[in-house]
Amino acid sequence: MARGEMFPIVNCRDLAVARTFYERALGGVEAYRFPPDGDPVYLTLRVGAGQVALALGTTPAMYGEVPLPASGHAVDVCAYVPDLDAAVAAAPAAGGAVAVPPADMPWGERVAYLRDPDGTMLLIIQDEGVDA
Repeated sequence: MARGEMFPIVNCRDLAVARTFYERALGGVEAYRFPPDGDPVYLTLRVGAGQVALALGTTPAMYGEVPLPASGHAVDVCAYVPDLDAAVAAAPAAGGAVAVPPADMPWGERVAYLRDPDGTMLLIIQDEGVDA
């Protein structure tokens, strides 16, 4: 992981279920795991040019509180995907849900909202290959 890079850590009740969702719906590929052997409690997945970390959020973190998985939503995790319709179709079978089906936005993007298995809201955008 590069220094100066920012990425979300999504706390999960069941890391295996969350991993399946992020792999199937968003094409995530494992880049790091801890511990390296056995059942992980933390994973970093590459999703396109970005990454998302998944952490088992059912025990106290360093700050002493249990980072309970999302119960509402204060942060949208945004991901550009090569095939929005495929991501939306894969979400329910991967343990997630479609919160808002794909729609064309007035600013020119096609987007959908998905929820991962722990309820984290994901803004999924069709990647048209446009550099910002």
